[in-house]
Amino acid sequence: MAVVALCWLAAAAIGAVPFVQQSFGPVDALFESMSGWTTTGSTIFLVEDFHLVSRGLMFWRAFSSWLGGMGIIAVFVAVLPALAVAGRQMFFAEAPGPEDEALTPRIRHTAAALWAVYVALTAAETALLAGPGGMSYFDAVCHSFATLAAGGFSTHPESLAGYGPEAQWIVSAFMFLAGTSFALQYRALRRPVLLARDTEFRAYLWIVLLAGVSVAALIAVPQALGAEASLRHAFFQTLTLLTATGFASDDFALWNAAPLMLLGALMFIGGCAGSAAGGPKVVRIVVLAKFLGREILFALHPRAVRVVRLGGRALPSETLRGIVGFLIAYFATFAVGAVLVAVIENDLTIGITGSIATLGNIGPGFGRVGPMETFAHLSPLTKLIFTAEMWVGRLEVMTVLVLFHPDALRALFGRRATRSQGAPGAAPPPSPAPPPTRESSSSE
Repeated sequence: MAVVALCWLAAAAIGAVPFVQQSFGPVDALFESMSGWTTTGSTIFLVEDFHLVSRGLMFWRAFSSWLGGMGIIAVFVAVLPALAVAGRQMFFAEAPGPEDEALTPRIRHTAAALWAVYVALTAAETALLAGPGGMSYFDAVCHSFATLAAGGFSTHPESLAGYGPEAQWIVSAFMFLAGTSFALQYRALRRPVLLARDTEFRAYLWIVLLAGVSVAALIAVPQALGAEASLRHAFFQTLTLLTATGFASDDFALWNAAPLMLLGALMFIGGCAGSAAGGPKVVRIVVLAKFLGREILFALHPRAVRVVRLGGRALPSETLRGIVGFLIAYFATFAVGAVLVAVIENDLTIGITGSIATLGNIGPGFGRVGPMETFAHLSPLTKLIFTAEMWVGRLEVMTVLVLFHPDALRALFGRRATRSQGAPGAAPPPSPAPPPTRESSSSE
């Protein structure tokens, strides 16, 4: 976990060098670089910056998010055989989910298989955006990088609002794929029926459909939009916030309160586990709902017996504890960040929406950090807090927070090894407990 966390910090620091070379301050450069590597998409670029910076820097913004989308550690495991010994632990520490499941016997082959799907989808979107989408090849490549990584960096100051409906529909389709587990897509190439059987994918699909149709109905009349435009903008914004991509087909911050409340709720869900999307992930929300349903049943029938199942399999108590612990840590981190930023900026909207946008690696928030705004006007301290939240959120909170536990600190600095060897006069370690008898096991 320490290797993973420090790799992301090092990548962000090194990736900030090109921004510093083009006259960005150190804090702004680190913010923009961390936003790219963590596929957040929050930017400090002003409108004029899109015309002043070099095309090389624009490409670097998109390319860094594309690399971060699958994960630096996945690249290392797929390329460097030297890491194959402990590759499984590092691979899943980079993107932990409720359960660790490999596609192939060796994790290096698993990472390579996922990268094959990732590259194929990127190439397909590039061809479509450069063809029917009407983009230049440079814009098509950069937007494909940002879409499949759920990064949201655009080469246009108005994001996808600066392009036609065809490009917006194409990006919407690939945002949906970017929010779907790449492992599931790899398996579905041979057995498409797996999509219908997967509990998380079904929930993800229903969320997209219900939220998209609801937002379309809520914006059609107030925004004076036709049926096609309403559906296009509704599904685009639903997908961009649910998958934490961060693009915008319209300035949705100017919409009425009703669709904004619905879109804001999506920011607390995220995409599927094993995808490039950010947020808590759909599978955790599904398990939490099942867990709460079981607790309500126990309140009515204390002696009832019911296990929480996912996809027909009973989830062990360790998995449930891990999911509940993650969600508590996630929302506690969000609350602390929101309070600090709200006090520093004297703006509750920036505190709440900016914190969830950076922790969930979503990109834009509402108000002064909305889809057509920028984070450039914030104070350096706020930018550093948001940078830390992007880092913590990309590694799903626990990978970073666990490093501050006293046991982890002792292990990292070698104190545990010194103690285990025994000091003069130290008491010997306790003997292991005897195995439980059959009677005690049955009573438990």
